[in-house]
Amino acid sequence: MDLEFSDDVMMRIKKHLNADTVVVLDFDDGVGPFSKVGICSLDTAFKLVLTTKAAVTPEFDAAIESNLGQVLIKDYSKEQLDQQMTVIQDDNLNLVLKGAGGILDGHMQMIDLQNK
Repeated sequence: MDLEFSDDVMMRIKKHLNADTVVVLDFDDGVGPFSKVGICSLDTAFKLVLTTKAAVTPEFDAAIESNLGQVLIKDYSKEQLDQQMTVIQDDNLNLVLKGAGGILDGHMQMIDLQNK
């Protein structure tokens, strides 16, 4: 499984990175400290979370490779993902998670929790 961030998205993320940053692609299913929606949601939603190692909980038990390094995920969320994915920025500056089958999340949030 591989995730590629477009150049404009990489520039946006790099503004928030430091030596201790952990990047998490959170499947918003109500499990874990970053997820608020829960399983009753009708939409498949992901969040790109920039956090610290101390804030990562055991639910994030897998990683995928990206052009920014490893991105942590919940292993079971692989069912919602494609083998090859990209994150781009649309004309409205929204983050869009795309896979071979199309758009996985057309309005993905990026949240920086490093200083919380």
